[in-house]
Amino acid sequence: MKKIFFGLSVIFLFIIIAYFNQDRTKLYTLISQNKQTNTKYQFSEQNHLNKIIFPNKIISYTIKGDGNRIQKSIDGKIVEKYSWLGDGKLHIVTDENSKILRQYLYKNEYANLPFGMITHGQKFYFIFNKMKSLRLVLNSNKQIVKILDYDKNGYIIKDTNPKLKIDFSYAGGLLDENTQLIFFLEGVYNPTSAQWISKIKNYDVIKNLKQLNNTNENIVYKCSATLDVYYHSYLCSKKQCGGLYATDYLNYFNGKGFIIDNSSYFNHDICKPIKLSNNYNQKKFANCVYEKIQPKKAIMFDVWKHNCHHEVKNTINFCLKQALKKEPYVN
Repeated sequence: MKKIFFGLSVIFLFIIIAYFNQDRTKLYTLISQNKQTNTKYQFSEQNHLNKIIFPNKIISYTIKGDGNRIQKSIDGKIVEKYSWLGDGKLHIVTDENSKILRQYLYKNEYANLPFGMITHGQKFYFIFNKMKSLRLVLNSNKQIVKILDYDKNGYIIKDTNPKLKIDFSYAGGLLDENTQLIFFLEGVYNPTSAQWISKIKNYDVIKNLKQLNNTNENIVYKCSATLDVYYHSYLCSKKQCGGLYATDYLNYFNGKGFIIDNSSYFNHDICKPIKLSNNYNQKKFANCVYEKIQPKKAIMFDVWKHNCHHEVKNTINFCLKQALKKEPYVN
């Protein structure tokens, strides 16, 4: 009996590891072509854009195993190099001689977007809008030195200081000034044609952010979906989403998670509004949830007794109590 139990346990463990390690993405065609501009896009078997062939030049990217670009070349000559923090966050951009051009600053290891950068010995601060798009850049004296405006598809229609180069752009993506393409973890987007040129992984971050940006400020959404390889549960309020999340299956089974921003996952198909009775103050409820889903430092949890689903349930119950209308005392 013990041998049978042990054998089943081993099989169960292998199934779990296989499930959390499987590649859920399909391969994109290795070469695609834009006939209007006579431009060819070449992809790796892992769906990473590694070469763009224009009529007058070739731009190529060297890709690491984790999918991050480590350098860009034009006609074979290196023009920029890149270093990254965890979860695909751009940290430092250097020239071909490894001289630092831009260093991006993050509030903490759980922040998705930088709060500023250091370039040429000067420090600048960023302000993003609800679409996660970079809108304002301030100098160390908190004076506005750059304003960015976009059209409905994310193409920059106004840049008051183009000499001050910043990689972050529409919806938090990374803009390549030589191609005007925007790079996301999910794929490569062309704001000129408003199309993804690569197959995107599971969801359209731009479409989702637009949907979230159009939601009512005081409506709370409960969401459940397979994100990466996890069936994840989270909440959205005040045009932001967040929830308890483990960055990989080892962290999950070690009981380590973070409250992080899940806003790019918002989708009406998987996020349903929580409807409250007249006994509750909807605005108070939304404000309470918003505070609870803000990114927080790592916490330890019992994977079986407390995970993202339990965190959502606890948040809802706590905020319902906070939002319950108090009946006036009658003597």
